[in-house]
Amino acid sequence: MNGLQGSVDFGAGRLSGPSQVQSLFTKVHRYVGLTLAFFLIIIAGTGSIIAFYDDLERTFNARMRVVVPQEKGWTLDDALRVRAQLEAQDPRSHVFSLQFPQKPDEALFSRVMPAIDPVSGRPFEIDYDEVFANPYTGERLGQRVIGAATLRPEGLPSFLYYLHYALIFPLGLGILLIGSLGLVWAFEVLTGIYLTLPPKPKKSKAGNPPRPFLKRWSTSWKVSKGNNSNRFILDLHRASGLWLWALLLIFAVSGFAMNLGGYYAAIVSKFADYEHFQEAPPRPPLKEPLLNPPVDWFQAAELGQRYFAEQARVEGFTLGKPAALEYRRDLGLYFFLMHTSRDLLDGQGNPTETNSPATAATIAIDARDGRFVGLQLPRGQRSGNTVTSWLMALHVTAIGGRPVQIAVSLFGLLVVGISVTGVLLWWRRRKARRPKPRRAANVPNPKGEPAKGGATR
Repeated sequence: MNGLQGSVDFGAGRLSGPSQVQSLFTKVHRYVGLTLAFFLIIIAGTGSIIAFYDDLERTFNARMRVVVPQEKGWTLDDALRVRAQLEAQDPRSHVFSLQFPQKPDEALFSRVMPAIDPVSGRPFEIDYDEVFANPYTGERLGQRVIGAATLRPEGLPSFLYYLHYALIFPLGLGILLIGSLGLVWAFEVLTGIYLTLPPKPKKSKAGNPPRPFLKRWSTSWKVSKGNNSNRFILDLHRASGLWLWALLLIFAVSGFAMNLGGYYAAIVSKFADYEHFQEAPPRPPLKEPLLNPPVDWFQAAELGQRYFAEQARVEGFTLGKPAALEYRRDLGLYFFLMHTSRDLLDGQGNPTETNSPATAATIAIDARDGRFVGLQLPRGQRSGNTVTSWLMALHVTAIGGRPVQIAVSLFGLLVVGISVTGVLLWWRRRKARRPKPRRAANVPNPKGEPAKGGATR
């Protein structure tokens, strides 16, 4: 392994001696990268699969996801009555979020949390957090725990999705960990770019001018064709990171934003106009949860539609289909989501990800008196929201249709490759630095001649 010593600096990716600053950043990049590698392999690997999450769900979980369309259709009131029926079937449950189908054959999807026991004042225990129903008949199609570990086909997409944003940890801890790793990953990407920059050229004794910066840097963007496998792995790791650095940074930042939206909002709002009602609510939590609000779900839906019509005239957008209705009992607020001309659309011009602020407008409604609290549009209203919406929509493949899904899936595999080559570089470098075994004096060597000293090379 002579190629490991002298000719190739694995950490900095340079052919000359690094400065003290570069050496420091090399070590930081190396060991932060090693720490991240395990997580990134899982996150990126699962991400390359769940880029097709909706297709996987409709294929493997058709029993709960797909229904037979009916000519009579369904109304918003029908969906709300189904919601009330779902709660009545299990009084221990509180259906707090209802996502309205966007296609005729889609099921009604709802998120669930434990209801509060009126006797003890404590939440009931339930063993599910998602429920699916037929929007035409109200039939309860099934329920599940998001991310439950399973190899059964109908539960596998959900399990992979959970692994992607929370790993194997409890939801709160997993979201905190993955969101924090997003920031660390962004830092790792930036240090990686710095370490590819060419060193400052030395003055030529002959007085010849140094090569231009871009020509010297161009080496870092290429993969050598030589026979040195160590150099090939280094070039592959370095060049792929450079060519993909913008996407790496986008997915790192958007991963932080999606998992730790409140912290992201606190940071971004210092530099740009930004609102995120669900993660950074427009008002603080109530002293006590509002369990039976004066404004019920049906009234909230009516108010939401009326407020949207008013805001559409003021802000100059057109209205599409209702997307979702959610009640936050800790805030005493309803969030009514509707598709509008300000959505980010998929490749066929259709809205996707109905519960995402990137692809649906949100109106906040006070559950105590029905007062309009605020409007949040995906784009064209606040600069911070517009940029963030594009980042999130790309992350969840909510734009561009199938080509973007394929591109994001391939990107995930490339991130796995970058992580693996980084670990391989460290391992080979570590092996190269191990001391060679010493032979005892006068022990015959393979040619049958006695050794002349201690260690042999």
